[in-house]
Amino acid sequence: MAFTFLKTGAESAKLAQRAAAEAEQRKLEQGKMYRFWMKEKEEARITFVDGDLNSEGHLVPPRYYEHNLNLNGTWNNFFLCPEKTNPDSNDSCPICESGDRPSLVALFTVIDHRQIQSTKDKSKVWKDQKKLLVAKTQTYEMLNKHAMKRGGLAGCTFDASRVGDKSASVGSMFEFVEKHDIEELKKVYQIEKVDPKTNAKVKATNFTPANYDAEIVFRNGEDLRKHLKNVDGGGDEIPSNGSSAAPGGGPDYSKEL
Repeated sequence: MAFTFLKTGAESAKLAQRAAAEAEQRKLEQGKMYRFWMKEKEEARITFVDGDLNSEGHLVPPRYYEHNLNLNGTWNNFFLCPEKTNPDSNDSCPICESGDRPSLVALFTVIDHRQIQSTKDKSKVWKDQKKLLVAKTQTYEMLNKHAMKRGGLAGCTFDASRVGDKSASVGSMFEFVEKHDIEELKKVYQIEKVDPKTNAKVKATNFTPANYDAEIVFRNGEDLRKHLKNVDGGGDEIPSNGSSAAPGGGPDYSKEL
């Protein structure tokens, strides 16, 4: 009896390429922070670690253009768009060429005060996790208004809520709760680290902005094209959605607890 599901020859090579690409992606994502998101009708209390105003009184977070692709049946495969983010570089974006439109997003670091139980070990519970809040334009405008009223977002605590499955996954409403001094918050949110010199465990503050250059993977057009072809099984076509990202962004399953 012939086992028709087995891959041989070129098909076998494609599977190997795909496995290598997935391994590379897992390696890139190791140590990455979770993205903050909520389910529909969910609420969460968050505290902003950064979000300063410029000399003109406006919020000026790091920004870039981002694609959100549906790959292998799942959304939330995020890719920086090199063409729109750096328009002066003359770099081309294969995802833009496929018909997908990137979204302009702004980056913030927040402390998520929700208590979250591990999906693998029910005895493990996390609280006060540091996460990335990736805000599209409408959410940014909402946060900018709050920031202008309160002298910036850093140190501000909000009750965020998401109303509607088409709404932004980071929240459609932000209700101000309180604002605390940054130096005081640095004392409150501490983690244990190993001192490389003494190998001893020491306390260090966790209330620091994310290293965005390390968190957001940059690929030029050529590297992005190669990566996407490998992820798609080694084919010649770039995965195409033909539209912008999924409504609301959905949950971030890039990393399971």
